[in-house]
Amino acid sequence: MAHDRRAPLNPLLAVLFAVGAVAVLFLAGLAAQRYGSKEPAAVAGPAATTKATKKAPTTPPPPGVGDPVRDGKFEFVVSRVDCSRTKVGLEHLEKTAKGKYCVVSLSVRNIADESQYFLGRWQKAFDAAGTEYGNDEIAGVYANHDTQTFLKKLSPGDRVEGKLVFDVPKATRLTSLELHDSLLSGGVKVTVAR
Repeated sequence: MAHDRRAPLNPLLAVLFAVGAVAVLFLAGLAAQRYGSKEPAAVAGPAATTKATKKAPTTPPPPGVGDPVRDGKFEFVVSRVDCSRTKVGLEHLEKTAKGKYCVVSLSVRNIADESQYFLGRWQKAFDAAGTEYGNDEIAGVYANHDTQTFLKKLSPGDRVEGKLVFDVPKATRLTSLELHDSLLSGGVKVTVAR
């Protein structure tokens, strides 16, 4: 009869083997949690959406009254828009609007290295529907008692202040201006009603 020559299993070695197997399983579980599991991502609720919205970068508002804007050789700053008048000028030298006058007070500065004329006829105003209104140059002469205000050539660095006048229907509310340094320039928008 043959004898089984295998040595009996040492009880201490068996315990160490079992503890080692449990430790390996435990460490594998920790690694799966730490380095990402393949579970599907949770659906974001309203709170997550709100946080994402708050973190999204916001676009700055368009330039408005008081903001310097540039087109070509000129920098413009609209300081005021008054649409409450029906007449412009002095007591005996005045012009009456067909509707009402929107008088735009602004400054114009030549930021280029050569001289250029600023002409009111290139300036435009718009209402909320996108209707375009042209500058009333004759009313502008009455509103700018000094007729030289916008009729002189601006040298580099020169700044003038004056008024543009738009004759618009009485119910019209202007929302923006488009200011140009010349007839063919791209123009720059200024929001006048937010």
